[in-house]
Amino acid sequence: MTHFAPASMVRRRACLILSMVILSGAPLHCRADEPAADEPAADAGRIDPEAIKNLEAAYPAAAAGKTRHVILLPPKERDEEDNVKVEIIAGRTIDTDGVNTYRFGGEFRERDIPGWGFSYFEVDALGAPLSTRIAPTAGTPTVKAFVPGPRMLVRYNSRLPLVVYAPEGVEVRSRVWRAEGEPVPAAVR
Repeated sequence: MTHFAPASMVRRRACLILSMVILSGAPLHCRADEPAADEPAADAGRIDPEAIKNLEAAYPAAAAGKTRHVILLPPKERDEEDNVKVEIIAGRTIDTDGVNTYRFGGEFRERDIPGWGFSYFEVDALGAPLSTRIAPTAGTPTVKAFVPGPRMLVRYNSRLPLVVYAPEGVEVRSRVWRAEGEPVPAAVR
């Protein structure tokens, strides 16, 4: 008979390990967003070699033909994180005509990691780009540009990485959205 550690113990251990990796700034196929001027930089001096091995256990390696993208968010106070969201964007850099608007189709799916208490995201293959049909003038040079595909708005949580599995050749980018001002009550009619 197999014995498992209590779920609370597993979650605490996973959060501790992931926090150490996040704070260390260790390269793990990672792309950390640049912190704003008022945000503290990650402490690169504290890395536990076991943390990377355990992070690999928590988030499975990418399957053949896929790439694992990891987004590490700058730390914020918990009450500050309630007013912030992260937009995850999958896309590809392609040659465009510089006139039309381009977009890829596709979809994000959230998957739970059994036994860990958190999740990761998967994105479909992007396929051919869609575009508007404006005729560029003759001789218009092509322009390399990032063309977005599916997007997903998720909760900001600096204590866990955002992990996205995407087909090879697909770029994953992110940006932070902040709420401004106080909530305004809606009119009752």
